[in-house]
Amino acid sequence: MKTMLGIDPGGTTGLALFDHGAHEYELMWKKQVPNGLQGFLDWHWDEGQFIKLDTIVCESFDLRAGIFPELSPVYIIGAIEALWPKATLDIVYQKPTQKPLCEDSVLKKMNLHSPGRPHANDAVRHGIIYMRNLKNKQVLKDGWAT
Repeated sequence: MKTMLGIDPGGTTGLALFDHGAHEYELMWKKQVPNGLQGFLDWHWDEGQFIKLDTIVCESFDLRAGIFPELSPVYIIGAIEALWPKATLDIVYQKPTQKPLCEDSVLKKMNLHSPGRPHANDAVRHGIIYMRNLKNKQVLKDGWAT
């Protein structure tokens, strides 16, 4: 089994920790961390630095024309790359446009949705999309089998 942290960076950062293999997965925990970069750093030094990770799956930052950017994700992505160098583990970025691959209905079907916790749900969503892309048999069965 491998350990993967899904991250939805922002003013409130969503985090979701998974154990997974080719045929199974388990959501260990999910949470929302407020206060942007400082909140993320506080979480890292209090808890995150003690987690042995194999992979981080993080939403990338896309600058959109005509919209004033909220830059917290950029700072948090910089912190991720400084705290967990790519030489020590895999960091995978997923575009925000990938989130529709795993809508709330899929998370609910998988019993992974938390009402009122959108950032934690997005972190879970990124983890599930990552495992879906790896063709994890249990993820495909739980989320997309009819």
